[in-house]
Amino acid sequence: MDLLKPIVPEEAWHPYFAALIHRGNKWNSAVLNDWATGLVDRDGKFVEEFQTTFNACFWELYLNAVLKKRGLSVNFDSPSPDFAVTAPWSFTIEATIASHAQGSLPEYRRADAQIPDNLNELNREAILRLSNALHSKYEKYKTHYAAMAHVFGRPFVIALAPFDRPYFTMSCQRAIEALLFNYYVDEEKYLAAGQPDSPIPGTTLPSVRKDNGAIVDLGLFQDLSMPEVSAVIFSTCATWGKLRALSDDPNPNIFFTALRLNPRSSLPHKVQTRKHDYNETLLDGLRVYHNPYALHPLDPAVFRSDEVFQSYYSRETGEWIHEQAEGQLLFRTVLTHEGEG
Repeated sequence: MDLLKPIVPEEAWHPYFAALIHRGNKWNSAVLNDWATGLVDRDGKFVEEFQTTFNACFWELYLNAVLKKRGLSVNFDSPSPDFAVTAPWSFTIEATIASHAQGSLPEYRRADAQIPDNLNELNREAILRLSNALHSKYEKYKTHYAAMAHVFGRPFVIALAPFDRPYFTMSCQRAIEALLFNYYVDEEKYLAAGQPDSPIPGTTLPSVRKDNGAIVDLGLFQDLSMPEVSAVIFSTCATWGKLRALSDDPNPNIFFTALRLNPRSSLPHKVQTRKHDYNETLLDGLRVYHNPYALHPLDPAVFRSDEVFQSYYSRETGEWIHEQAEGQLLFRTVLTHEGEG
């Protein structure tokens, strides 16, 4: 696939694709092309959708790179789901994103948005958008995918990424953990307490309300709400900043700010540095949440890595396991300062 050869009129370009064309960067393009290697455009629409809608295709490109990095073989003979992994494990992945609500600012309109001043409201809105996306793919599984020979009897995974608003990365893992497990951390309350060295307590969040007052129940992996979904792959770090972190761009004026897991404190490690001193891997920031009620569980070994957070229930020990290592990526931003020495 030639992702960067325009095949649609310029007025139809997504702003990110327009930036790729107008501000071409061979180092970024090299990473993008590497991610695309091996991905098959089965319906002949991928390049067009990449150039016009961008984010969903970018997420698929990232997932393709992750599967290659993990040494997983993928068969693209069937038109859906997005990835049919055949070896050394056999399972399927359907990719989706949470997009902005109708009438709200899309995430690329960051210059027109204010930095969120209430994390609870940011997370409530994020939960609702993630819920919509997850339920949509679950219904697609029940009505379409379940009967497919290469899907039936195997783990089915939904890979979900939020691109639902400007500053969506500030939600980190709060929204997805509330949606799947009722687990929520009220950071507004924690910040108001003014005790930054104290532990951040978690609480149970059974539901959230839509703007119209309708209640949306949470805890989809706390019971048999979605037994056919074996796991959810999630990341708020699989953005254009990921690609820039991995590129060989020698520009000395690229600056990264990152927050990384500090298991000995409520405060994460903070990294602020120029690109040539910054280290980030492809898998950094990837999270895998396993469904303890799954009909066909996904083996945690599939994505096991020090860079990857995983949460699953061990039937052998009767305990929840949270695989997390020092320095796992939680949040990252990147800026290019023009004209600096």
